[in-house]
Amino acid sequence: MKIRYFIEYKRPDPNKWEMIPIGVWAHGVDDRSAFDVGYVSGFDAEEWDAQCVVNRIVEQGIRELPVDFLEQHREGISIYLGSRTKVFETDKHGSVTELVEDMLDQIRKGKINNA
Repeated sequence: MKIRYFIEYKRPDPNKWEMIPIGVWAHGVDDRSAFDVGYVSGFDAEEWDAQCVVNRIVEQGIRELPVDFLEQHREGISIYLGSRTKVFETDKHGSVTELVEDMLDQIRKGKINNA
């Protein structure tokens, strides 16, 4: 399955520009209804914000997300709080959930292999 995704980073110390990876958003290319987000533990506020996006999608009855959905949300974070990578595309996972779990595992291990 072709999947597009980005990794979200956060500045843990507002006095430094160092950023750490904390989560991933994934969206299906062939199946545009496939969407998932996930965060490593300890980043509840960021995960809650992402789940609000998911809730709005469900409440509005949206069945397929636009092709540029991730690009629309990529810039939705202040550089003073964190950042989101460019959108990557891969076909190495069978579902968006598999990709999210794999990327979160890589974040936890401290080594990320994109696409």
